[in-house]
Amino acid sequence: MKNKLIYLTLLFLILTTTFVQAISTDEAITLTTTQNNYLLNGETASVAKELIQYKGTKYIVVAATKGNTVNCYIPINNSTKEIAKLDLEIRELIKTTIIYTKMNELNQSISTANWPLTHSTKNMFYDLSKEFNTTKSNVLTVKTELERIKSDAQVITKTNNLETKINEIIKKSDELFNKIEEGREYEQNFFNSPDSNKILTYEEYYKNYFSLILNYKTIYNEFETNLNELIQSIATLENEDITIDEKRSLQSFLVTPTSTRKLPNFFGTTDELRTTIESVFNSSKNSENYATTLKSREVRNSAWVEMYARNETLLKIDKSFETLEIAANAILSNENINQWSDEDAVDALTANWNSAKSRFNNAEYEKAKDYAIKAQKNVEQIITEGIKINEDKTNDYIMIIVGVLIVALIGLFAYENIYLKKKKKKQEDYNEPNY
Repeated sequence: MKNKLIYLTLLFLILTTTFVQAISTDEAITLTTTQNNYLLNGETASVAKELIQYKGTKYIVVAATKGNTVNCYIPINNSTKEIAKLDLEIRELIKTTIIYTKMNELNQSISTANWPLTHSTKNMFYDLSKEFNTTKSNVLTVKTELERIKSDAQVITKTNNLETKINEIIKKSDELFNKIEEGREYEQNFFNSPDSNKILTYEEYYKNYFSLILNYKTIYNEFETNLNELIQSIATLENEDITIDEKRSLQSFLVTPTSTRKLPNFFGTTDELRTTIESVFNSSKNSENYATTLKSREVRNSAWVEMYARNETLLKIDKSFETLEIAANAILSNENINQWSDEDAVDALTANWNSAKSRFNNAEYEKAKDYAIKAQKNVEQIITEGIKINEDKTNDYIMIIVGVLIVALIGLFAYENIYLKKKKKKQEDYNEPNY
């Protein structure tokens, strides 16, 4: 009982720790747009529906989008809430995100009946296999009758060719039935838990699928050709042992399965889908360019953080100085610029802050960051030195003090020379004897 309690406690701690650490969609967007600034003007932030996994670690990926175009992907560690740093890690996460989001969108936009890896497509090949087995039996019936009437070898050969082609179709139908089911389960698993380790296998399922369909189309076209040739050969048979009605009876066995009516439209749709899906996997190979874009935005963001993000160092100096921009604007405002005692630092701040803004606007982010760091040091020095003592007011204070001292001295002089003397004289008059 005690061990069970310990186990449950540890499990609770693990779960709660995981819950606390996990980053939410809103937090991810705030991290990239407010706490940092990875988006350019006109871009909006959105996130992939599911967390993207790379080597066992899950990431939430923010997309910076303008219109319908994604300009940048920003992967954020779901536990540490830090933006991914390693080049390979970033590339694989972006590649996985592209495949996941685009395939998901494509899947949602196409009916289940037309999507490759579905029960619907799988069952179509099940029906084809079943019906072609029936067709095979019919062809064997025709073959038996042709052999009975001793038809020429050429007709028998055509019957054998048709039977061979039907066997190929049955085999390919069964293979597609199984491969589609495997792919369907894999795709569903990928959609539920996208993982960079799955994308190669996922792409391979589609390559195999389209290859099998192309091969199936070829075999089916050959089947139709062989079927029509056999029907024509039976119609032109010159044998006294078979009547016209018997020929027609044999030909009635040689029909294509009902389910093949779907195939022409299916082949056309599949060709279109193959082009679209291949473009998705090819576009994911552009992850190198997206990774480069992210790196350049990290440099930009580093400068932005120095200039415009919340600055804990400055807040300790003055609670109103939430950012370097606020501090610089406050110090250099018309109302305040002339009151600081360290005029050299004020001049330096003016130059450094203006240079930081100019460099940032010109996309010279590393230089902008350098100037911002210098500007912050200027702010710290200015606040440390404090404001000037107003000389005019000081003179006023001195004059007031001098005036007070003069009045006091006059009062003291009057007290000693007038009041005390009068008092002494009165005292002497009082003490003089009367005779």
